[in-house]
Amino acid sequence: MTPNEHGQEGAGNPPAVSRASILLVDDHPSNLLALEAILEPLGQDLVRATSGEEALKHLLHRDFAVILMDVQMPGMDGFQTASLIKQRERTRTTPIIFLTALSRDADHVFKGYAHGAVDYLLKPFDPEILRSKVSVFVDLFLKEQQIQRQGALLRQREREALEQLSELRYRRLTESLPEAMWAARADGTLTYANRAWRDYTGRHSERTLSLATFLEDVHPADRERLRTTWTQAVRHGLRVEREFRLKRFDGVYRWHMARAVPERDEDGRVAGWLAVATDIDDKRRAEQSLASFKATLDATLDCVLMFSPDSLTLTYANAGAARQLHGTVEELMGLGILDVESAFDEEGFRKLLAPLMSGTLPSQTYTTTHRRRDGSEVPVEVMLQFIPGDEGPGRFISVARDITERQRAETALRLASEAKDAFLAAASHELRTPLAAAKGHAHLALLKLGGQTEAGPGKSLKIINRQIDRMAKLVEDLLDISRLQAGRLSLELERFDLRTLVNETRDRMAVLSQAHELTVEGPESLEGTWDRGRVEQVLTNLLSNAIRYSPEGGQVRVRLLRDGDTGVHLVVQDQGVGIPREKQALIFERFGRAHGSKYGGLGLGLTISQGIVEQHGGRIWVESAGVLGKGSAFHVWLPRETEAPSPHVGNGPPPAS
Repeated sequence: MTPNEHGQEGAGNPPAVSRASILLVDDHPSNLLALEAILEPLGQDLVRATSGEEALKHLLHRDFAVILMDVQMPGMDGFQTASLIKQRERTRTTPIIFLTALSRDADHVFKGYAHGAVDYLLKPFDPEILRSKVSVFVDLFLKEQQIQRQGALLRQREREALEQLSELRYRRLTESLPEAMWAARADGTLTYANRAWRDYTGRHSERTLSLATFLEDVHPADRERLRTTWTQAVRHGLRVEREFRLKRFDGVYRWHMARAVPERDEDGRVAGWLAVATDIDDKRRAEQSLASFKATLDATLDCVLMFSPDSLTLTYANAGAARQLHGTVEELMGLGILDVESAFDEEGFRKLLAPLMSGTLPSQTYTTTHRRRDGSEVPVEVMLQFIPGDEGPGRFISVARDITERQRAETALRLASEAKDAFLAAASHELRTPLAAAKGHAHLALLKLGGQTEAGPGKSLKIINRQIDRMAKLVEDLLDISRLQAGRLSLELERFDLRTLVNETRDRMAVLSQAHELTVEGPESLEGTWDRGRVEQVLTNLLSNAIRYSPEGGQVRVRLLRDGDTGVHLVVQDQGVGIPREKQALIFERFGRAHGSKYGGLGLGLTISQGIVEQHGGRIWVESAGVLGKGSAFHVWLPRETEAPSPHVGNGPPPAS
């Protein structure tokens, strides 16, 4: 038989196939002989192969209805041969039945199916069953061949019908085109214009169709140039493209792109012309807007880059980018953005881009470094935005500002702040000695005067002594701030009853103001391990603030709450002036005061309190509506057992509900 009789690919229609080919693959001739004896009654072509390589050669020359393949073969086994068969487009759907007498375990059977087998038979097998299964695939193959022949015949008839109706269909097609189209003879004389041109220009009579009437609708500034272009194209028989403005029926000119193509006969001579004009007015306007936009970007001093979201390749760089990156615009174009954004790898950078592409974030602002063309780096602040495209994937715009000078200024400011802190710490230490001496002498003088402190020198000494105490408190606060800044605020832990400490502090603070009612609520006993002196310092500061910021008096409530077995929750609530919401973060900063200097104080107490609480592994926060009369509530959460002091402990667990 010829190759085509077995389904070899060819340019013509598939020939009639009355018999199918069956490929038998086994390295034992006796097994092949047995298979032929079983399948001979089917009346099909049986093709032998004694190895996987020989089977692949047969598959190059003909198509098979089914392949019966032994699994165990020397060299290339059945599984390997099947894998190669399935990789080839022409044979990937050919059914394969594996035959084996050795590998009966389930894993081996599954492996056979994984390599594309339609069945896996174990020897010895029933000849009738094998013959029945093979006959099914033979019938399927023959029916598929018949369908292919019928399809080819149908396509041939359709082509004949199309050829008969080609001119009518051509006319209908051109009439339905949304773009203006013309046909012309070889000498350039116009013979036809489609509906789109007639509707656009309002010229519905074909009798008026001519080159002269066509040029009447072309903008005067483009008319002669278009006439010359058309004449040259007709003379030389060359394809031509030209942009020009064409007048619409309402008198509006719109830009079009015209393409004229010569039609040639069998001898290569020009037999006619086809021309199509595409409206590009909107595109030109968009390009002009983009050009104007890019001109604006070119004028900015910042580094402006555009890059593709798919390839991350730079598609635009302005003059500012060239200056900042020490290169030319031409050198930057085509680079990857990661060649510039040197601090990122691709995975991390795409994570940064993801919320912009999804619309979750309108923009991203971050600080990084840009790598210059000479390898040096420049610190920048980048503002990144994604601009979706009407068509296509859109683009990213990166605006990067050189922050070298800003970083220098920030460094200078930080050094100045550190110098100030160092000065305050040194000054505070130096002030302690003369204050202690002044305190001692004032105390001795008061003792010598006995009880005479209501008038004369005694009264003055009493005032001096009080001011020395105030000065000492300020010095201690400054020293605590210095210790916090340096991470040297130490804790002396001991076990005590917090309720007792709260009561003692309440009693001591109650003496300072008769206009305030200080109450304590909560369990009668609440033991834990903390620094007693430091916790008392926090309580004193919170109660002092509650009294200070409640100038009209009122109730100050201290509530103690158990937070399970692991923590305690303390709340100090006043009825004073409150704290505006926008100032609530400020009050925990150094020298931060929500109400300025109106109520006194340096603005250090809450900063120190926060440091002490966090040193214990706890958390302090405020709740206030900022309304006069509703006051503020300061919350402190502490663990019941403070294990080891650490100057860098963060916020503790969430507050108790």
